[in-house]
Amino acid sequence: MDKLLPFLPVSLPVLFGLIVLLLGVFLPLKQRYLLPHVSLVGVAFVALSAIAAYKAVAPNGEILGGYLILDTYSLFFSLLLSVATFITMLSASFYLERDGLVKAEFLALLFFCLSGMLLLASSRDLITLFVALEIVSMSVYVLVGYDRDNLKANEGAFKYFLLGSMASALLLYGIALLYGSVASTRLYQIHSYFSTHAHEPLAAMGLLLVLVGLAFKVAAVPFHTWSPDAYEGASMPVTGFMATAVKAAVFALLIRVLGEGFISLKTYWVEVVAILAVLTMLGGNILAYTQRNIKRMLAYSSIAHTGYLLTGITALALQPGNEAVSALLYYLLIYVLSSLGIFAALTWLSSQNESLVQISDLAGLGKKYPLTALGLALLFFSFIGIPPLGGFFAKYYLFLTVLKAHQLFLVGVAVLASILSIVYYLKIVMVMYMEPLAEHWEAPRIRPVSLGAVLGCCSFAVFWAGFAPVNFLNVFPGLLPLLEWLQYTSLI
Repeated sequence: MDKLLPFLPVSLPVLFGLIVLLLGVFLPLKQRYLLPHVSLVGVAFVALSAIAAYKAVAPNGEILGGYLILDTYSLFFSLLLSVATFITMLSASFYLERDGLVKAEFLALLFFCLSGMLLLASSRDLITLFVALEIVSMSVYVLVGYDRDNLKANEGAFKYFLLGSMASALLLYGIALLYGSVASTRLYQIHSYFSTHAHEPLAAMGLLLVLVGLAFKVAAVPFHTWSPDAYEGASMPVTGFMATAVKAAVFALLIRVLGEGFISLKTYWVEVVAILAVLTMLGGNILAYTQRNIKRMLAYSSIAHTGYLLTGITALALQPGNEAVSALLYYLLIYVLSSLGIFAALTWLSSQNESLVQISDLAGLGKKYPLTALGLALLFFSFIGIPPLGGFFAKYYLFLTVLKAHQLFLVGVAVLASILSIVYYLKIVMVMYMEPLAEHWEAPRIRPVSLGAVLGCCSFAVFWAGFAPVNFLNVFPGLLPLLEWLQYTSLI
């Protein structure tokens, strides 16, 4: 059993996905309401298995001869991704009931996607990473177009699949070129080889293709064109899942690949990533400002946050030590919590108002649902970076790390982009509180305590994250290991 324990975090989601599919076939129709409950228990077991597996292989952490590693870095992402999947399943149950869609296949796809994301966070081999990325991508393609009667969902899924397949082809070709140079796909062997063979044209071309492929996956400008259509076409829970769990998983891959495997080739990729960061920060915020559709606005907002994270990737290359990794992980934590709260609230609101499409549809929300509006406003203020919310300290810590890496221009662009974001985030808050109540709001049909709790917990977390860590830990001392991971996590 001890030998199997390290593989449980990746294999359990597949097992629970198959169980949910079988229950969807054999359970009577009246009892299929149990499927979301079984799924939530399954995700909780996955999170617990990640902790148990980490303890079982510590301190070395390597399994399968180094193809996988269960270190604090992978454990951080395992827990974060499990929380995001758990909240998505909570949200999805209301969406599936409202639209009369089959639950079993939807929940199983979330489990399969979770398995791929956990594999992304723990893999140290390019082929394993590619396979894991494809598991995630294939699952999300189907989730985006799950409602086959929705033309926008079909369009978004098709565009996502088409461009995602192109990105996968470029990524695989880049891996092949790198293998031709190194004769290995293991990250630590690639790092060792390029420490002494830093100037190889074939390797530079392979690295460039890998970067382009991953830029598609994180929706960096100018490789972002699939993102707004996919976000708009997908259901609200799936949009939130893509903006949080999937993005965090791909960044887990990006940080490990560039920070561990290709750090010796930083002269080739750091300027490329810096250019992508500038284009993504400015492009995401400018395009978000022009949007009236709330999903498309959040899609471009997510792209802008990708740009901020890419600035941290440049600091990872230019500044020795773990401070850049800590800043990136802390930013991802606050971003994911804020986004989960926002999409949980929007999922519930869309169940009360099926025409919730435009930002103007939120008019009068502060009067109709004051607590929901307050939670949303708090999370949007965190996105802006208003102190003392967690978003402020996440941006401050990240930008300070980039500044220490002597990237003054990048920090200047990031600050300018953050100022631009104030306009469209405040516009939503003003619509909620300053506009008269929209006529199409219906009387509440359901009051899901679970989604209200998600919004409340996420709002409380980003609010409390801005206060002194000492007081924070006096109440919740169990969070000390998380803060230690953020400070001391090492990729090599």
